[in-house]
Amino acid sequence: MNSRFGKEQIDRLVRPGGPIDRFQIFVRQRARPFVEHELAEVVKLGISKILFICLVIVPTAIAFLYYGLWAADRYVSQSLMTVRTADSQIAMAVGGLLGSLGGASTGLVDGYVVESYIKSREIARKLDEAVDMRAIYMASESDIWSRLSADASFEEFYDYYLNRIDVYFDSTANVVHLDVQAYRPEDAQRIASAIVEISDDMVNRISQQSRTDALQFALDEVSLAENRLRDNRLVIYRFREEHGDLDPVRSAEAIGGIVASLEGELSRYKTELASLRSYMREDSAQIAGVKARIAAIEQQMRAERGRLTRNEDLPGTTYSDLLAEYERLLIEEEFARTAYTSAISALEVARADAGRKQAYLVAFVEPSLPDDPSKPDRLLIIMSFLVCGLLAYGLLMLIGAAIREHARI
Repeated sequence: MNSRFGKEQIDRLVRPGGPIDRFQIFVRQRARPFVEHELAEVVKLGISKILFICLVIVPTAIAFLYYGLWAADRYVSQSLMTVRTADSQIAMAVGGLLGSLGGASTGLVDGYVVESYIKSREIARKLDEAVDMRAIYMASESDIWSRLSADASFEEFYDYYLNRIDVYFDSTANVVHLDVQAYRPEDAQRIASAIVEISDDMVNRISQQSRTDALQFALDEVSLAENRLRDNRLVIYRFREEHGDLDPVRSAEAIGGIVASLEGELSRYKTELASLRSYMREDSAQIAGVKARIAAIEQQMRAERGRLTRNEDLPGTTYSDLLAEYERLLIEEEFARTAYTSAISALEVARADAGRKQAYLVAFVEPSLPDDPSKPDRLLIIMSFLVCGLLAYGLLMLIGAAIREHARI
């Protein structure tokens, strides 16, 4: 039954005098002559006039109608910000500890970081939560073409947000310039204030992280210096215990003093011997006694000097070698003590510095409440369409003239 009904409908449509037959008659007798007539009139204008109308008149007219009569006014709230950094003592105190790494950075924020953050997706999400920007940009004051779509995705919202802000960092003056557009003046000011507040939180967060890292670094350096000092002192203790000498340097000085005293006595007895020989016989008892004293002193000197040139416990090592090793250990211990003292000083400075701000954002020009709309730049945009259309038209005419000239050749 259904197939028979469908066939009857098709037969009714295609039969002579039916709807399709009447539509074909209309196209032949009315629509086609009208299109041919109008197309002929357009062709009579010439290619140059058609191009001029399409490239110059039509775009400029559309721009005039939209931007001159229809586009919604946008208010701009302006703010000027700068990033201030406190004079940080930790940079000087810890700088020496970081010198071995090729220099240290305080990790503070500059204007370029603030500029990039204001253009980021993160702040767009936070702004949408803080001031409901979707509702602001879907306000009734906006026109249908500039209004944010009600079902816009986050990426579409983010692109829209970037088109409604203008931020750049002037590195010469260290100033961040911020312009925010909205369809109501109070909305523009509210968004700009929220951007300043969220950016300041970001700067404080990075600054706090920098101070925390510096404090942790100072603590780690103290621990390393303490362990190094402890290890060096333990090595010195084992050295003294192994060689049975609390201070080889003082022992060497004492031996040197004994040798010097013996040399003095030896010189005195040699002088006395020379004096006795001048009036006594060589085999006299007094001369023999002086010779015996001289021999004893020389033997004692050889023994004392031998203590400096040999080690009974380590036959292959001299006392001078032990003394050099001990002095090396003392130098390492002194370096470790100096590093430990510096690390303690850096830790105290880091603790004091952690309690204050190192970097903070200052809005020295608070977000303004605009009195009059300044966007869009209606005249500028309309003139831009006109100039661009004229340039495109002139370029195409030059290309056409060049092609015709080349064809003649």
